[in-house]
Amino acid sequence: MPYTPALLPLLQKALASTSFCVDDMEGLGLGDWHASVLLDNTQYLSSFDPLAFNDRNLVGDTPLDIAYRLNRIALIEKLEALGALGDKQLRGWKGLGSFIPHDKYMHLPARQGKIKTLETRFRLGGSLNHRDVGGNTPIHWLAINGHFKAVKYFTDNYNMFELDMNAKNNEGNTARNLAILYGHNDIAEQLLIREINNCISAARIWHEMSAGWTWMLPSRNA
Repeated sequence: MPYTPALLPLLQKALASTSFCVDDMEGLGLGDWHASVLLDNTQYLSSFDPLAFNDRNLVGDTPLDIAYRLNRIALIEKLEALGALGDKQLRGWKGLGSFIPHDKYMHLPARQGKIKTLETRFRLGGSLNHRDVGGNTPIHWLAINGHFKAVKYFTDNYNMFELDMNAKNNEGNTARNLAILYGHNDIAEQLLIREINNCISAARIWHEMSAGWTWMLPSRNA
């Protein structure tokens, strides 16, 4: 499943800052359409196989499923116009964090970009996934206010801080959507890389777990 030549260097560049490579994506059944969604790139869609936009990866996701999950607005519009298949409930999913409308414990230092305070409060039981009255998580506020150093620190360590990288606010925006809206392109690029890494990692884990479950099933000949 080789990638379209024009897309391949963009994919290699993005993956260079992740834990994965092109072979990993191919092994998980992520084709051109999936890759373009992950890269948030519509430039080369016309050169892709028009019969492949509903292909599913090894965990069952179509390109539109991933676009809904990551709120890739331009890709959603393009794929829906083509009649692509996707689970719209994924677009409406807001995230794992609890709704705490008047929280200041985590959200105030996030607005101010205070890394040490956020880290300390996380270790004392605070969550970087809790959503305020607008549905924004602390990571949303870091992105809105342009705190690149803090965004990079927490998202580079998203597993340690248990970040929900796909969390959306009440308007359906991810932290990356807001970074773009507020003109923080460096933060948007950082979040794009972490979203890609998280998506591939989740797909690999789910596939490996599924393979394990299949192995544990009783043999039909038993």
